[in-house]
Amino acid sequence: MKTGLLSLALAGLLMASQVSAQEARTLRLGMQGTAGDPQFEGVTEAARMIKEKSGGRLTLEIFPNSQLGTFTEMMEQVTLGELDFTLNPFGGMDAWVPRAVVASTAYVVGDFDHLQKIIASDWGKGIVEEMRTQHKWRMVDSWYFGTRHTTAKKPIEKPADFAGMKLRVPNSAPLLTWAKAMGASPTPVAFAEVYLALQTNQVDGQENPLPIIDSMKFTEVQSHVSLTGHLVQDQLILVSEDTWSALDPADQQVVMEAFEAGGALNNKLVKEKEASLVDAFRERDITVVEPDKAAFRDAMKPVYEDLDSKFGAGTVQKLLDLR
Repeated sequence: MKTGLLSLALAGLLMASQVSAQEARTLRLGMQGTAGDPQFEGVTEAARMIKEKSGGRLTLEIFPNSQLGTFTEMMEQVTLGELDFTLNPFGGMDAWVPRAVVASTAYVVGDFDHLQKIIASDWGKGIVEEMRTQHKWRMVDSWYFGTRHTTAKKPIEKPADFAGMKLRVPNSAPLLTWAKAMGASPTPVAFAEVYLALQTNQVDGQENPLPIIDSMKFTEVQSHVSLTGHLVQDQLILVSEDTWSALDPADQQVVMEAFEAGGALNNKLVKEKEASLVDAFRERDITVVEPDKAAFRDAMKPVYEDLDSKFGAGTVQKLLDLR
């Protein structure tokens, strides 16, 4: 009898151990951002909350600085279920859902709140649903990444000021299109070499969010920061549909709430940094120019007409009206 009871007890312990092991899960997140930037701080906060709210059953392991590959490679890993989470801009989904390019076209998006309205619109929901059904990327949240502005050795107050400028832009179709529409000559330069290119006049100017302009010390070799605000970008938090389906509803809620909290922290940090940098630049005797964007928007009209011809008449105006 004692032997039988002991066997039952051991079997019970084994079953409990197996259940516990089944419940415990480590989720993996890959990102391009580096430790210390607002996105990393945001996902770190999300990881803390996931562990806390799940009682330690769920943990989020973070792989920053493109440790798991390029953003394209990480997106593929999420499709295959090899990676649970990654980050990518909503407008940057155009490689897979072509009409998303409208949201990354200059001056279509006014600010981050406007971008959220676009994503929540029927047009945006259609893109989000296509991402989920065709590529198995489920959107969890959208975080503010920053607004891109221009630096040069002269003020940029109107499109004519771009004329003839050798302007470094990333190898991104929407940004190349914007530079050409402004009358600039887009010049490809590897990101790590931009400072030297500016210093040696290989290029006359460049564009990036203010925190990157600051961290890369571009103002050491550029005297003017013009707040052209031509592109507002976010970072979508994307989860593998396979991962999401494997979580029970309570754990799905934990994940949603954790990333919403992480997003609130990220958004606060980015907005505070952008605001403080304008004053910091002026204190360093960098001229900060605040141009009227109306003329820049007018210069984009032929681009908008081309987008309408590809994706349906009135597409661009429909998104502009959501401001």
